[in-house]
Amino acid sequence: MTRRRLWQSAALLVLGLLILYGLLRTVHPDQVAAAVGRASPWLVFAGMASSVGFILIRGWRWQLILAASAPATSVADATAVTAVGFALNSVSPFKLGEILRIALIAPRSGIGVGEAGATVVLERVLDVLALLVLAIATALVSGGAANGAGVWSGLVVLSTVSLAFGVAAYLMVSHPSASLRLAGRVTGVLPRRLRIPAVGLAESVLRGFSLLRSPGRFALTGLLSLVVWIVPILGLAAYVRSITSALAPVTLFLALTLFVITQAVSITPGSVGTYEGLFLLVLGAFGAGPASILTAVAVVSHVGGIVVSLLMGTVGALWLRFGARRLPVGSERPAVSEHSP
Repeated sequence: MTRRRLWQSAALLVLGLLILYGLLRTVHPDQVAAAVGRASPWLVFAGMASSVGFILIRGWRWQLILAASAPATSVADATAVTAVGFALNSVSPFKLGEILRIALIAPRSGIGVGEAGATVVLERVLDVLALLVLAIATALVSGGAANGAGVWSGLVVLSTVSLAFGVAAYLMVSHPSASLRLAGRVTGVLPRRLRIPAVGLAESVLRGFSLLRSPGRFALTGLLSLVVWIVPILGLAAYVRSITSALAPVTLFLALTLFVITQAVSITPGSVGTYEGLFLLVLGAFGAGPASILTAVAVVSHVGGIVVSLLMGTVGALWLRFGARRLPVGSERPAVSEHSP
C-alpha cells in the first residue's frame, strides 16, 4: 500500500470513528453497555456461525460460476479466496477485497483476470437481484413496504442497473462473434500495441459470463444466491434476538434485509461508524427499539462479523499457502463458440 493510500485509509477510519463517537453521544453509553452485557451468548454464537455459513455457501456458488468456463476450479479454492477477500472487506474501505479475490483466483483456476473479474461482477448482480426478491417477498408478507423508503428507492436503482447489466451480458455471451467484432471496432481507436491485449481482455470477460449460457447451472446459482443472503440475515436476526424481542419475525427479516442492502458500499474501513449508523436508521424506522438497544445490537453484530471474517480469512490464506499447486494464469484462451455447450 502506498503512503497516499495509507493516509486515505487512516483519514476514513478517523471519519468512521467520529461517526461512531457521535452516535454513542446521542445515546446513553451505560445503557448500551448494559444491553451488550445481557446479550444471550448462544444467540450471539448463532449469529457468528451464520457468517461461517455465508462464506461457505458463497464459495460454493462462486465455484459453480467459475466452473462454467474453468471446470478445474475447486470448491476449496473458491471458498478460500472468498474468505480472504471478505476478510479484507471487513477491515478496508470500498470493498477492496473484491480486487484481491480477482487477483487470487486467476492463478488458482488458470484463467485471465478479465474472466475472473467477470465472475465477480456476475456474483454482485446475483446478490442484488436475490436481495430484491427477498425484500419484495418479505414486504408482501409483512405489509412493511412503507418502511425504509430511502432504502427501497436505492434498491430499485441498483436492481434496474443490475438487471440491465445482466441482460447485456447475456446478449454478449450468446453472440460472442458479434461481441468480439464490436470489441475490435471499439478498440480500433487504441494504439496498435494495445489493440490485441484489449480484444484479448474482452474475450476473457466473455468467458467469465459463460454461466449465462447454461440454464441449469444458472438456476442453481440463482437459488444459492437466495440462500447466500437468507443465512446472514437470519444471523443478524439472532444478534437482535440476543438482546431484544422487538418486531415480529417477518418484519424483522424485512428490516434486516433492507439494512444489508445499505452495506453494498463501504466507505470507511470495515464500515466503522457507517454500519452502526445505518443499522440504527433502518431498524429505527421499523420501531425495533430504543436507540441504546439498537446501538448495542449493531456493535455486537459488527464485532462478531469482523471476528469471524478475519478467522475465516486466516484459514483461507493458510489453504492458499499450503494447498494445491497454483495453475498458470491464462492470458490467451480461445473464444467461446456460438455452439459450445
